[in-house]
Amino acid sequence: MLAARKKNIFLLATFLIISLAVYSYIYLTLPLLQQRIENRIIKYSVENVIYSVRRLIKENTDESGFISSMLKDASFRNKIKEKLQLFTTDKLKHIFVVYKDDSGKYRYIVDVSTREDVYNFLFIPLKEEKDILDAVYRHKKPQYVIHKDINTIGITYFEPVVKDGKVTGTVIIDFSLETLKEIENLVGSIKAGVLGLATFTVITLFFIFYYFIKSFILKQRAYTDSLTGVFNRNYLEEIADVIDLKDYIVMLVDIDHFKRINDTYGHEVGDEVLMKFAELIKQNLRKDDIIIRYGGEEFLVLLKNYRRQKKDSLKVAERLMETIEKTEFSGIRITVSIGINMDTDKSRNLTDAIKKADTSLYKAKREGRNRIEIFTETKDDSDISLSQLKEIIENGQVICYYQPVVNLKSKKPIYYEALARIIYQDKIFPPAKYIDQIKGTFLYSKFTKNVIEYNIKTLEKYPDLNVSINLAPTDFLNESILHILMEVDDAFIKRIKLEVIETEDIADYDLLKENIDTLNNRGYEIALDDFGRGYINFYYLTEINSKYLKIDGSVIKNISQKDQYCKIVKNLVNYCKDTNKIAIAEFVENEEIYHKLIELGFEYGQGYYFSKPKPVDEMFG
Repeated sequence: MLAARKKNIFLLATFLIISLAVYSYIYLTLPLLQQRIENRIIKYSVENVIYSVRRLIKENTDESGFISSMLKDASFRNKIKEKLQLFTTDKLKHIFVVYKDDSGKYRYIVDVSTREDVYNFLFIPLKEEKDILDAVYRHKKPQYVIHKDINTIGITYFEPVVKDGKVTGTVIIDFSLETLKEIENLVGSIKAGVLGLATFTVITLFFIFYYFIKSFILKQRAYTDSLTGVFNRNYLEEIADVIDLKDYIVMLVDIDHFKRINDTYGHEVGDEVLMKFAELIKQNLRKDDIIIRYGGEEFLVLLKNYRRQKKDSLKVAERLMETIEKTEFSGIRITVSIGINMDTDKSRNLTDAIKKADTSLYKAKREGRNRIEIFTETKDDSDISLSQLKEIIENGQVICYYQPVVNLKSKKPIYYEALARIIYQDKIFPPAKYIDQIKGTFLYSKFTKNVIEYNIKTLEKYPDLNVSINLAPTDFLNESILHILMEVDDAFIKRIKLEVIETEDIADYDLLKENIDTLNNRGYEIALDDFGRGYINFYYLTEINSKYLKIDGSVIKNISQKDQYCKIVKNLVNYCKDTNKIAIAEFVENEEIYHKLIELGFEYGQGYYFSKPKPVDEMFG
């Protein structure tokens, strides 16, 4: 869109330059134009008189010719004089008829302005008139002269009388100074009008150009992110309805653990990282690709799909990730997670296409970050649309399966982790692959409330059951969810553990800690879930008052093969003993891992080795 505006500005600037050139040409050639207009007006002003004189000459010309008859016949001269006198007015002062004698001198035939007979008197023209008379005889065409220095006569018109291809005489007509002034005033008005119109046109074009440029600059500012210099979400809204999805592939790029950079080095350094990061993206994109700052550290890139070769766009993404890994940003090494929607032509609109890329981005984060995930359209029974997911949540089609956390020595459960499931078409599905679609919306908080309410009902039905409920950091920051937890009956609170899962960066550390402390004081036991999956866990470990520390399956599944994992886990177990926390191993999937955990000093564990997640009725029915 801005490219089109730039093109319009270029065209308008070109038109303005051409207009200025035309104005300059008009201004410089105005005297010549004025002369031409003046000549044309003079011609039209005297046309009626000249026409009448020509008709008079024609009507009174015989075989010998008009001038010859006047020279020979006095009565004929007087007759013509009387007729010519009829033409005289205040504006038409004098009419003469003259001829050139054999010696080349000009002589009167008649002078309408006097009663005397001036026949054959010597006619002495003014200097400029002499040149005009000579030109009339040479060219056999009418001529006129404008008098600038005579107070009574303005224009003198010379009409040749031609006989057999030769000029035999000339009718000279003097028009008054008033006539000339009227013509000059009219020409002056036309000149002023032309100049005024040209000036008005140029000024109007200038203001149009000025306001167009001003509008463009304001639009550009409105569409540009002030920190990074790339487009912002205002520009996204501008192009959302006009962009052809078939021509682009949608890519979302998110800086991993950017919150840690701000917290560790300060926001000034964080801003420098964002600026350099945005510049690096621009350097690695093609001229038709579009980059938009979509969130704090999240950038939307619309990759031009040249010739519908999707693999070319994927290469751009891969090259970008490789370049980022090799680059230092203000002395800091960063990684990124990238989600790509390559099938944009299957999306309803740009918003839908971005949502699918966002789903892939969350998957990349969930799978450990520093990776590219490509969205794939599925067509099986588990393909649940956003509208269907909304209906599922609002209809309360959310249940929980339960997996025991056991004492490793006795293999007896100490509590059961509640794992959410959704019911769709009479089938049960884990919600992880769909829940990313509603992160940050009211549906997500509604989903969490459904899980909490389901567990309260389960505790009512099974008095000996103790459960843990998984909550994301945003859940602890949600006032309505916090209110529900605070209103739970004391008898149930003693049987509930709240597991803080690591799925996203934390927006407000202080408020998170404050709300978890409030729930601790209310009687809830807190467990840190998925420890070892991401850097954020170290904040949980040092700042959150928790009783349980659950070691992530990505660490536990490697302890039987890799010695360094064993050392990490052993130190974590010792740390928990020193700080009065209970260490729980996740992903205990086989006997080898089970025995290794006992060897490392674990007392509690959870995994398929003991039990798969099951409906509560199967476990206690």
